[in-house]
Amino acid sequence: MLTLSLFLAASALSARPADPVVPVTAAQPNHADELGSISGKIVWEGERPAPKPDIVMDEKATTGCKHDSINKKDESLMIDDKGGVANVVLTIEVAGAEKKMPAEPIEFDQEGCHFDPHVAVVPAGATLRFANSDDTNHNLHIYPKKNEGFNTNVAVKGTLEKVFAKAEVIDIKCDIHPWMKGYIVVTDASHFAKSGADGTFTIAGLPPGDYELNWWHEELGKGKTAKVHVEAGKVATLEHKVSAKAAGGGGRRK
Repeated sequence: MLTLSLFLAASALSARPADPVVPVTAAQPNHADELGSISGKIVWEGERPAPKPDIVMDEKATTGCKHDSINKKDESLMIDDKGGVANVVLTIEVAGAEKKMPAEPIEFDQEGCHFDPHVAVVPAGATLRFANSDDTNHNLHIYPKKNEGFNTNVAVKGTLEKVFAKAEVIDIKCDIHPWMKGYIVVTDASHFAKSGADGTFTIAGLPPGDYELNWWHEELGKGKTAKVHVEAGKVATLEHKVSAKAAGGGGRRK
């Protein structure tokens, strides 16, 4: 029986594709040709809001940052020229699916005095590697409710590895550079994805059946998509529309 997890948690500077999906082997069926996938897009519906202005920074606080490379983009709601919405996290729980951890730590960098990516999706129990590619010190200050919190510096070119065991959405900030804000979405779902700069995403390795995806966005809140039917060896398509009406539903925390 297929079940959906209730992942009720609580836009990108470059045109990077959606994050890769963690490899998953389903209990039944277990052959690649018996599995299907979903190729989808998150699309803005209605009047598009004006682009958010660049973040205003206190010049004193930018000490140590290379001024010609500071990323000042407000990434809290990113909509491209075709209406694609970035940084929407989508999750599905498939009963009996074997959850495999990534072979290597998931990277979360600090570059241009900005968190890259703005939203990191991490399977519960996987390792997240915080890196500092800048030529100045950064501070990592997280605000979890279920996982262990920390507030520590990461030296120039240094790294810090952490494991988050419990599913939740975690705010992360840098106390040295207060405009730096991001999110760590820890999920225990068997299948997940994050929409790319153009709003597209792909979730592979799904047994045939009907699915309703849970979604989360830092400003638009959380909800569910319409059901989509997946057939063995085929790619199902899904377009999910979001709008300003969705905002206010919360979503920063699980």
